[in-house]
Amino acid sequence: MPLQHNVFLLAFLVLNAISVASQSPFQIVFKSQPKTEPTGTFQFHHPIRRVAVVGAGPSGLQTTARLVEHNFTVRLFDRAPHPGGNWQYSEETPVRESYPDRRAGDYYAEIPAQIPTRRYYQEGDDGLTLDYRWREHWRPRPVWYNLFTNSPKVSTELPDVPYDPEVPWVLNHDTIQRHVRSYASHHCLNSNDYCPPKATPAAPPITSYSTRVERVEKDAETHTWVLTLRRLERLPESNRILEEWWTESFDAVFLAAGPWASTHVPDIAGIVDWSKAKVGEQYSVYHSQTYRHPERYAGKAVLIVGSSVSASEIARDISPYAHRIIASVRPPKELTVRRKLSLSRFPNATEIVPEIASFEPLKTHTDGIRGGKIHLVNGSVLQDIDEIILATGYRSSPLYPYNLTTRTPEDTLWSGHWAQDPTIAYSIGRTWTLGRYQAYGIAKVWAGKAQLPPLDRTEDGETKPPSMEWFGEDIFRRYITWLNEASLKYGGRFVDPPPIENLEALKYYSVVHFLTANVTALEDIGLSSISMLSQQFLVEDPWDALVDEDDD
Repeated sequence: MPLQHNVFLLAFLVLNAISVASQSPFQIVFKSQPKTEPTGTFQFHHPIRRVAVVGAGPSGLQTTARLVEHNFTVRLFDRAPHPGGNWQYSEETPVRESYPDRRAGDYYAEIPAQIPTRRYYQEGDDGLTLDYRWREHWRPRPVWYNLFTNSPKVSTELPDVPYDPEVPWVLNHDTIQRHVRSYASHHCLNSNDYCPPKATPAAPPITSYSTRVERVEKDAETHTWVLTLRRLERLPESNRILEEWWTESFDAVFLAAGPWASTHVPDIAGIVDWSKAKVGEQYSVYHSQTYRHPERYAGKAVLIVGSSVSASEIARDISPYAHRIIASVRPPKELTVRRKLSLSRFPNATEIVPEIASFEPLKTHTDGIRGGKIHLVNGSVLQDIDEIILATGYRSSPLYPYNLTTRTPEDTLWSGHWAQDPTIAYSIGRTWTLGRYQAYGIAKVWAGKAQLPPLDRTEDGETKPPSMEWFGEDIFRRYITWLNEASLKYGGRFVDPPPIENLEALKYYSVVHFLTANVTALEDIGLSSISMLSQQFLVEDPWDALVDEDDD
């Protein structure tokens, strides 16, 4: 880091500290000054040396790299055969979703009575094919062939491996997948990397792909985390699959796999009956997770259930081929900017209809659904539909605690640590932009080089973490200041905020993206005042301007 930058950073931190102490008019770092209550220094039961990272997407890879850099013994687990997270494209599709919707607790596999254990499976064992067993294990991601990002490359980039300047602003899944795998290889975390020997030759390798974390438990006696693990390996030479179960113990755990582990099928009268209908070997009703190519919809009438990102983008993808596109849209509780944007992305030829009330029973399940009738809540009836795509989102099945219905516990600090037990932490915010900072903060806290961040204190005296759903620009600044103050006190490198040119590019992209969609007034987006094409645009928050990449 240049000397003049260090001097500037130190001056900024000192001035910031002075302004906080004096409550002077120059205290303008945040949009509003929250009252905070320090959490103090958490007393870990024992030093943290062994750390498990669950999930090899952008968040898990960045955190693993920083933990290794801080000399932790790290194990990275992912159920997929390669890194990439949700951007890993495959022609393989997930196993068919359950009709009716299965309970969240039914998602996990039954754990053998004796662990460790090994078992070989052949074709047809337990009534399952090897292909089904393999796909159920790693769950191919819901990425289709023509999928592109809905955010620009300046805010969809990992450190150390920048995109080529000629790469388009809007990225396809191939570009992102190569980018993420390049980052993994750069840090020797890819599935096919040859990594140099460790100082302790007997230590296990860092990565364990094709490995599902089936359970995360805290051992009250040893104060360590016990992970129950299941790995599958395809053995082509014998046409078998090897299944291995074992456990490993860790001092801390970082959960970066995301909780959306199972598809959501809406509870609509008659949907179970319709889910059995086929034309040949192809089901006529299915979840959007299996969508891959638009050509199969040539000349067909397609009903898409849902109105979020997947619904509108799949509709756009099949529009050059389909004879008729209908979207069943449930009025949202709150018409957010992101939902307006999704709705605006439906092709002009899309027929928008209300919710489905019921599916009339089919006479047969072997001729598809074209002869069936779909009753809508407004009393009208849909007929002559060839296929139905359920773009209805996913259900939460968190690893720990098991009874969560949200992405992370409500009392998660804005560093990602769980306030009740900071030896476990969760991926928070948008991993492309915040991930590099969170990875560093996780490593600093567990290495004893940073205290836990403070809790916000409400007017009635209760303490709570700031809202983490989108991690606005003000919280982002607090995060960077927290990291650099810890480095001043305990040692460590300083971090820079995102380059100003990236922020400006994001502002321009967000304004144009939302304006051309004609879905919102400028004051609804929010960044600081910027000038573009001799016009003045008022926007408050660049991070909130990013559209949601989750389904529903």
